[in-house]
Amino acid sequence: MKETIKYQDKARGMLVGLAVGDALGAPVEFLPGAADVYIKEMGDKIEHFHQNYRAPEGVWTDDTEMALCIADSLIVNKGYDSYDIMRRFKAWSEEGYRTYDGKPASDVGRQTLRAIEEFTNYPVVWEDAPKTDSAGNGAIMRLAPIIIANTFPRKKYPTLKDGFEKGNLVLEPEDDEGEFVAQEDIAPTIDMAVLSCRETHNSIAAETTTALFATMLYCALHGLSKQNIAAYCSRWFKGEEYDKFWINNTDELVGRALKPSDRQFRNLGGYIVDAFAISLWGLMHFDTFKDGMMAVIRLGGDTDTNAACYGQLAGAYYGYKNIPKEWRDEVYLADELVKIADDLLKMPKCPILKTRFEDNNYFKEPA
Repeated sequence: MKETIKYQDKARGMLVGLAVGDALGAPVEFLPGAADVYIKEMGDKIEHFHQNYRAPEGVWTDDTEMALCIADSLIVNKGYDSYDIMRRFKAWSEEGYRTYDGKPASDVGRQTLRAIEEFTNYPVVWEDAPKTDSAGNGAIMRLAPIIIANTFPRKKYPTLKDGFEKGNLVLEPEDDEGEFVAQEDIAPTIDMAVLSCRETHNSIAAETTTALFATMLYCALHGLSKQNIAAYCSRWFKGEEYDKFWINNTDELVGRALKPSDRQFRNLGGYIVDAFAISLWGLMHFDTFKDGMMAVIRLGGDTDTNAACYGQLAGAYYGYKNIPKEWRDEVYLADELVKIADDLLKMPKCPILKTRFEDNNYFKEPA
């Protein structure tokens, strides 16, 4: 009989896992030279929180800060309000809202900064506004609050076995009763995740990858197996441009993650597709939260964001109690992170209240 899903443990694992990965990865982000050499030479030090040039040990960076901006907004407003979230992003970047020292954020991505400036001058995004080419990993590093807030443990999720005919799937799902979620349940989560991406990264590549990652996080939180988490992630695309991006980039998005070698992922920067693939790779090829986390960080490159993305996925899969005690207890604001995860999970509903995008037309059924 399938084990009862421990939603609270998984929700806590997702949010705390994000913060833990962020705090562990920050001190070794973009080390000079051959990343695999420099990081491996650090030995056991990399397994512990330690001070870096930006913050004291255990303190996280923009990945967690932006996630908490979203979490605060969802809880206070009892749903998603585009304008409120962008105001919080602005307060974070300019006034130090949610930074550990109360000073303006020191690590704001270029695309995010540009989006905040555009919001200040033109809050509404018109229907004919062109898509950008920006596809930074910032859109998926902060997703945990949206997934948790859209999970309703008291609801009975139906079992479906009718999927997987759409798209170029790399894996077939395991035939295990209870290992399926319904489109009508997950669709609102995907819609909100993509909307949150558009706030700062209004591009097809970023939106598609965000939808993929949101689906994986949702499936991990709902207790699916690793194979089904990977198989499900492409199931619910809607719209020609999104489907086209997925079909043309299947190998980049999922295929790479199924190969055990780490050489393909070493020393990579801030591209959203790389962060997605690295997160799935860390989940698929290692048996514990810690082993996957260490492997992801030892890849080098954008270590804090790659580790934050992996931490969300693995934290949801393994659960809070399977994150090493040292990490979950000593990460900055450890108790508050747990409370925020609990508060998000307790939300009885989480609708989209206001959107600043005039078209509001992402991932809807085609006419």
